[in-house]
Amino acid sequence: MTSPLRRVLAEITSSRGEFNLDQVARTVGVSADEARAMVDYWTRKKRLSVERIGSGCPSTGCGGCTASGCPTGESGPVLLAITPRPQRD
Repeated sequence: MTSPLRRVLAEITSSRGEFNLDQVARTVGVSADEARAMVDYWTRKKRLSVERIGSGCPSTGCGGCTASGCPTGESGPVLLAITPRPQRD
């Protein structure tokens, strides 16, 4: 049986760049926080790369959105791209 850690990676890499991390978590059977931790693990292992490509907040500050736990420490949501890297044997 494949571990949840490997299943998260497989779900992301098979998604062709379009996925919802909450949906990946539900599919694999883990919490959203666990799925985020697994993405962090695969990023450290260089199997995924996370690239900040923009901010959703205006320069005047937070617009009062419902996002919490911004990964960049900013006061609102950011858009992240997770790009699978080819596995090297």
